[in-house]
Amino acid sequence: MIRFGIYLPNVGWEGLPTPSELVEFALAAEQMGFDSVWVEDRFLHSGLGVLEALSTLTFVAARTEKIRLGTSILLVNLRNPLLVAKMLSTLDYLSGGRVVVGASLGGSPQEYSAAGVTMKTRVTRFAETLRAMRAFWGQGSFQGVSRFFQPADLPMEPKPVQSRIPVWIGGKAEPVFKRVATLGDGWLASSSTSAEEFAHGWAKVREHAAAAGKDPDTLVPAKFCYIHIESTAEKALQVLRERLPRYYAFPYDAARLTLYGPPSHCAEHAQTLLGAGVRTLILSLVTNDLSQLERVAHEVLPELRRTNSSSIP
Repeated sequence: MIRFGIYLPNVGWEGLPTPSELVEFALAAEQMGFDSVWVEDRFLHSGLGVLEALSTLTFVAARTEKIRLGTSILLVNLRNPLLVAKMLSTLDYLSGGRVVVGASLGGSPQEYSAAGVTMKTRVTRFAETLRAMRAFWGQGSFQGVSRFFQPADLPMEPKPVQSRIPVWIGGKAEPVFKRVATLGDGWLASSSTSAEEFAHGWAKVREHAAAAGKDPDTLVPAKFCYIHIESTAEKALQVLRERLPRYYAFPYDAARLTLYGPPSHCAEHAQTLLGAGVRTLILSLVTNDLSQLERVAHEVLPELRRTNSSSIP
């Protein structure tokens, strides 16, 4: 089954949303049939304001009822494992079991330094943090989890509502695919992952899962992608080219990696991603304008649902 998510406007592309605007956006996404809402996670950024991820999701969880709440991508290495496990279990409890954790070992060198975390051990810290979170939630053992995070003599309450909070791991380097297969419940590919790269990476994830004795079909193949709708491809691409460099520290190939132009053009290119194996497609706007959300919901998603209603299980 294909699922569709949308990013909340917690990145200030046009200035940060007011609290009421943020709630309005989340409620609109829920009413328009999106399966999930997602947030970016950055502590420090020179070009844009970014609302803290878990605070933002908790805020909208109180006003929504059924839409899932995802992080893309939560920088777990910059947080204390006990604290982030507690915050996520509380959010899952308060939302009635709607949390999806997209996590990676990302973050800028400046953020690592400011958080007092060394980048040299970021891979080990990431794996051990995920295992520790599971143990705190009662979804795994502390045995052999970490050299740094000690077993807890006291239980963490409340436990998550979900028997297992889904953890989707981000990244696209070769070692990531094995971590997805062995530590995660899915792969959450970045916006800079092309359809061809996704197909290659997902095949690798499935190979690693099978080798580890894990059913590859239990893993979720997900990806996020920017989208902007205009009457012409040129107008839409201009907006993306103006805004995306404010967030990314590297040259961003908007023409190759985003969905832009008239709705039919966006749907055509989104279908390429679904054809590459994506089953949860998470879209991100570069505006707070609800009219863009409406156009995605009413002019792009119906075509994708029609096309894939019978061809993809």
